[in-house]
Amino acid sequence: MPAISDKAAIRSLLRTDAGWSLYALGDLAPGFFERSKWFAPSDGEKALALVYRAFETPVLFTLGEPEAIAGLLPDIAEPRVYMHVRPEIPPVLETRYPSVTVKEMWRMTLDPAAYRPQRHGGAERLGPSDAAELLELFADGQETGEAPDFFSVEMLESGVFFGIREAGRLASAAGTHLVAEEEGVAAVGCVYTRRERRGRGLAAQVTSAVVEELARRGIPTIGLNVHQRNQPAIRIYERLGFRKHCEYREGLAGG
Repeated sequence: MPAISDKAAIRSLLRTDAGWSLYALGDLAPGFFERSKWFAPSDGEKALALVYRAFETPVLFTLGEPEAIAGLLPDIAEPRVYMHVRPEIPPVLETRYPSVTVKEMWRMTLDPAAYRPQRHGGAERLGPSDAAELLELFADGQETGEAPDFFSVEMLESGVFFGIREAGRLASAAGTHLVAEEEGVAAVGCVYTRRERRGRGLAAQVTSAVVEELARRGIPTIGLNVHQRNQPAIRIYERLGFRKHCEYREGLAGG
C-alpha cells in the first residue's frame, strides 16, 4: 500500500471523526507534517495509518476497520511504535509485533454547551523560561509512573501552558500537546499536581486556564486523553465540560 502526501485527501479522511483524529489533524500543520508519514489503501477504502517520527519511538495512529489496517502494516517499517489506536486494532498489530502492551484510555472532547470554567486567578502563563521548573514538577511523578508523557520544551514555545506557584515553587501545571489553529484542533496535556498538594482544586484551575485560552481563540475541537482508571481526573474534566468521545488503546508494540 503506498504512502500518501495529499493533505486535502488526508484531511478529508480525518475529518470523518475529528474528535478521535485531533492529534493527526494537528500533524498536518507545518513543522509536524514534515515528521509524518501517511499510508492509505490503494483501493479507496476509508482507512489511514500515520507514523509520526518526532520522538525516539515513533507514534502510530490508525483510522479505519481492522481489515484495512492489516493491509497497511507491511509498509510500516518501524520495528517499534507507540500506538494510539482504537480497541479493535491491537489484535491486528499482534500479527506483526511479538510484544504489544496496552493502556485503556478515554479520548474526551470539550462540549461547548457544557463548558463550565473554574476560577483560576492564581494561574499564570508559562513559557520556555519555565522549562526547568516544569521538569522538576513532573519529576515528582516519576517514581509512581504518573509523570506526563511526551513533554518537550518545544511545547512551551508553540503551545499554551499555565501553572500555579506556592511559596515560589510550581505546585500544579497544565498545558497542550498541540495547538493547530489552522486545523481547528488542540489537545490538552501535561496536567500534573504535586502529590502532597492534591485535593485542593489546583488541577482544575490550571486546566481551566488552558481551556479558556483555547476557547478564546475559537478552536472548535479541544480534546484530551485520560486513563480509564483515573477517576479523579475524569471528574475534573467532566466538571469543566469534557465528555467521553471514544475509548482507545495506547502502548508499545515491538519486538
